[in-house]
Amino acid sequence: MEFIRNVGIQEFENFVRNHPTKSHFMQSPAWGELSLKEDASAVYYVGMKNDEGALCATALLIAKKPTGFKPYLYCPRGYVLDYSDKELLASFSKEVAAFAKSVGAMFITIDPDVERWSIDEHGKPCEGFDNNDLIAYLKKLGYQHNGYTMRFEGRQPRFTFRIDLDREIKAIEKSFTGNVMKNVKKSNNYASEVRIGGSDDVRILHEMLVLTGERDNFTDYSLEYYQTFYDTLSKYDMTTIYLGYTYPAETVKKLEASLEELLAQREKIKKPGPLKENMEREPKIRREIELFKSYAEKYPEGVCLSAHLVVNYGDKAWAVHAGSTLELSETFLNNRVYHDKIIASKEKGAKILDQFGTVGDWENSNLKSLHEFKKQFGGRYVEFIGEFNLITDKKAYFMYKTIRPMYRKLLKVVRKIKK
Repeated sequence: MEFIRNVGIQEFENFVRNHPTKSHFMQSPAWGELSLKEDASAVYYVGMKNDEGALCATALLIAKKPTGFKPYLYCPRGYVLDYSDKELLASFSKEVAAFAKSVGAMFITIDPDVERWSIDEHGKPCEGFDNNDLIAYLKKLGYQHNGYTMRFEGRQPRFTFRIDLDREIKAIEKSFTGNVMKNVKKSNNYASEVRIGGSDDVRILHEMLVLTGERDNFTDYSLEYYQTFYDTLSKYDMTTIYLGYTYPAETVKKLEASLEELLAQREKIKKPGPLKENMEREPKIRREIELFKSYAEKYPEGVCLSAHLVVNYGDKAWAVHAGSTLELSETFLNNRVYHDKIIASKEKGAKILDQFGTVGDWENSNLKSLHEFKKQFGGRYVEFIGEFNLITDKKAYFMYKTIRPMYRKLLKVVRKIKK
């Protein structure tokens, strides 16, 4: 086998995009391009070729340069290779470590897109597969495991929900729990639509994400980040923004038409039961008419209630970012956007939709509501093996791990004093 220090971009892309098990958008050249525009000091496309001259392993390595320290390399979602091939994993790890040393990196971080074991909806191990032996093997190769984090402590979430799209649409919808499909159908009673957004709509996406962050108590990225994210990946037809719009003025017209129809039907009803049911519906419709009239005054041209950013790559899709407002919750439009993006991802050829992160201890988390909301869309609960560091410069790594935390604490103290 031969280690390649600089794999051609197109060859690299073809291998990653079409890998049967480890294709991931965070290993694509497009992600490397985005990283360079953000905080990477350099990106490297390395690989390994077998005796026949074909690629059998690749890694997008993103160089990060902390202030005052040597750089380190981050391989988001791990090497693209067959992790069951222990010989290949060992050889590639050795070559990547040597490469890291040659470019002056003090360590390499990987967080492989590899599940730890089968877990049930409660996060407990259940009958199925078990990859704990891989964790032990990586440790044997010299990797340090960064622990079984339960929330979003690592660079990427260690838990997620993955929806199986390799089924008929009816089967996918049937796997939804609670009132999801009922709410999706209800949303069709209002004047609303799910439209595809573009670069100019990133601002709306950001507004929805800020509202969600304030509601669920987490900090999100800047508008500039999302703009760069969308504009960079959209060049490669990898991103889609789904926007849920509702039109209160049009809804008023629909409700008034429903009321008129209800009153006309009443004249023809003779049986007491149906007549009572008809009369009980009238106050509800009248209340909704008044409610949506007030919404129409506030939003005469309509308003966006929900925005989702999905990445498609290879045979998978990732619902990377999603945000919504609680206004006009009567329309259940957020449910419809979730539903439509799932079906659209299937129609684009994705076999899996990754909900892109949840927590492992939701009962004690401020993100419990987010966990429960994502869960109802029928995804399989997934736990990854976690984050690992492969140290290539022990002295520099020790300094980084001891001095940097002290420096950060000092900065916090200085900021408090200034305030």
